[in-house]
Amino acid sequence: MKRVAISQRRDTYPERNETCDSIDIRIAERLWQWGFLPLPLVSSVSDPMAYLDALCPEAFVLTGGNDIGSMPQRDSLETAALDYAVSHHLPVLGICRGLQMINHYQGGYSRPISGHVATNHLISGPLTQHAPRSVNSFHKYAVYSDTLGKDLRALAWAKDGSIEAISHEAWPWLAIMWHPERDTPTHEIDEELIIQLLQEGCLP
Repeated sequence: MKRVAISQRRDTYPERNETCDSIDIRIAERLWQWGFLPLPLVSSVSDPMAYLDALCPEAFVLTGGNDIGSMPQRDSLETAALDYAVSHHLPVLGICRGLQMINHYQGGYSRPISGHVATNHLISGPLTQHAPRSVNSFHKYAVYSDTLGKDLRALAWAKDGSIEAISHEAWPWLAIMWHPERDTPTHEIDEELIIQLLQEGCLP
């Protein structure tokens, strides 16, 4: 059973004097159903690389939640995860913020966008064989062609020109802006993409 490390959102609750890592249980549930061992990552470790070395993950999922820069500990952990993925040539799936984090790691950046929160819209591109497909949308920032990082290629766009899916030209990294775990059931296309990526390192 392949070990898949999953990043979590980080939230603070001053009234309880707590900082918590949390994950949408549907992500871990789907991975387990598809034959993977989900390993939620904690963001408070002082040496992320030593932590990852001890866990020995075989793939990563970078999840949604938290704007980049708002939770430096999470940013550091996900940066370490991508460093680890590079050094071990591991598959990485990015979801929403995960796409933005991969783009940030590659020297790109995001810009604010409107009309992409709690809605559905059409995307198209090589990932969809250029046929329109409807996906969910829950993001306030987006990547565009002029903000795309080095060695990344766009695989799908929304009608407003924002990039909805990317892959890395050299590493088995795929990222999407929609949330496949929020669809019940997961769209069969997304299920196939995710399993092929995490299990075999295959890109579309």
